[in-house]
Amino acid sequence: MPKAGSSPIRIAIVQEAPLYRGALAAALRAESDLEVVAELAAWRDATALPLPPDLTVLDPGDDDPLLVAAAVCTAVPEIRVLILMDADRTDVLARIAPEDLGRVGFVTRRASLGHLLSAVRSLAHGSSVIDPELVVWLLGQPENPLTGREREVLALAAQGLPAVEIARKLALSPGTVRNRLSRITAKVGAQSRADAVERARRAGWL
Repeated sequence: MPKAGSSPIRIAIVQEAPLYRGALAAALRAESDLEVVAELAAWRDATALPLPPDLTVLDPGDDDPLLVAAAVCTAVPEIRVLILMDADRTDVLARIAPEDLGRVGFVTRRASLGHLLSAVRSLAHGSSVIDPELVVWLLGQPENPLTGREREVLALAAQGLPAVEIARKLALSPGTVRNRLSRITAKVGAQSRADAVERARRAGWL
């Protein structure tokens, strides 16, 4: 990876919105130690560049940030990935593997330009990068209100399985599963099963 005083850090920007992508590229190009070599709309395009960049600033959109980062790093072993995401994605922080830090970093989509530039340079040189706002949000979340069995039920519900199938897999009665799903929904303050799944994922409980 580039070091101070050497070649510019070669960067690929991945962002679906052309206006945001162009503005980000212009801001990075204004820095003498950074070189934007590609502006891409989809993260899969970053795995097919003829000359891999040193780092990609990547907004995964609605895709799972960790799965996207893993796919890019697998396809391009020498690349580092700086993920842009919302501050409330505590589910992502809860799943970060320590060995990935230094290769995959995380900043919020509303980070200042100065903070983003610092994150780019730090990650490019192998330092761990996790936006403080993400950490503060995680620390401010309430403890998981779900029991182990409730998490099992909700995890299967998240796969789209009906109560009868969940009951079969967990050796419970369908009535018990329905009661547990109702209790789970109430515990997390959700309006529906789908809402309960989404809330639990974002809080890092699932």
